[in-house]
Amino acid sequence: MPNIEMIDTDQATGELADAYRAMAERRMPPVYRPPHGGAPGIIRAHSLDPALLTATFGLSGSLATDETLDWPARELINAVTSRANQCFY
Repeated sequence: MPNIEMIDTDQATGELADAYRAMAERRMPPVYRPPHGGAPGIIRAHSLDPALLTATFGLSGSLATDETLDWPARELINAVTSRANQCFY
């Protein structure tokens, strides 16, 4: 299994630290917040390229501004879309 080098929030500096702070301020259900208090793994997986992290999650964040769907409905749509695309979610 491949190992992706990741920089934790407590080790981040500069642009990465700024990106982590911005991610922490995003609306997110408590279930997605890891018990260690740092950034979720999917965010830390982008830690070697803070510009890409900001661009990727900035785009997805801008698409999820509609409050008409609750989180379970969004997750169902995400899971079904991933399955239809034969992508593990």
